[in-house]
Amino acid sequence: MGRRKKSGLSRYEEVAIGIANRIANREYLEGEKLSGRSTLAGLHKVSPETIRRAIALLHNRGVVKAVAGAGIMVLSAQAASKYLEEFQLKTILGDLQGEMFQLLAERQKVDARVQDVLGKMLHYVSNNVATMQNVEEVLVREDSDLAGSTLAAADLRTKTNATVMAIVRGGEEFYSPGPDMEINAGDLLLIVGTTSAKEKLKSLAELGGAEREKA
Repeated sequence: MGRRKKSGLSRYEEVAIGIANRIANREYLEGEKLSGRSTLAGLHKVSPETIRRAIALLHNRGVVKAVAGAGIMVLSAQAASKYLEEFQLKTILGDLQGEMFQLLAERQKVDARVQDVLGKMLHYVSNNVATMQNVEEVLVREDSDLAGSTLAAADLRTKTNATVMAIVRGGEEFYSPGPDMEINAGDLLLIVGTTSAKEKLKSLAELGGAEREKA
């Protein structure tokens, strides 16, 4: 999981916002091809892994389209603006959460205010759950039951409730992989979901049948 700053955003989220801002402001035009991952990493002074996670977020929200072997294309300025609006709401939620913790320390004086802020916080949570999911990478081990199975056959969505956003294989990224795509040993799965969902998928990727029986 990426390191989080005091702002509450991971570095890859900050990079995604920076790219989305440029697209929304028409600095990057729709249909334009962005620089390669290595160039973007140098431009933002981050690792290729950070760029990969940022692009995965933007690809998932329809802001850009990343195709293995073809590069990263700007898809929609409107989607970029919507993405930025959702992050603004997330910032509001973070501020409300911080205020709530401060109020709890003075609870005997401000019980009424605590209830008000808590209500607002729950409102923003219910409307912005999707933007609060972190992208995590899971390695498919050689002895994993997933190795050799297609995404459809693995049925990961039903079994774990986690979503595979991309598959990294041999230095190439396959974003929004189709149900017929096969999962290979050594693949790196970029996934999103709740903590519980991601742990379930990680267990499937790392444990083979025999090892699971021992556990």
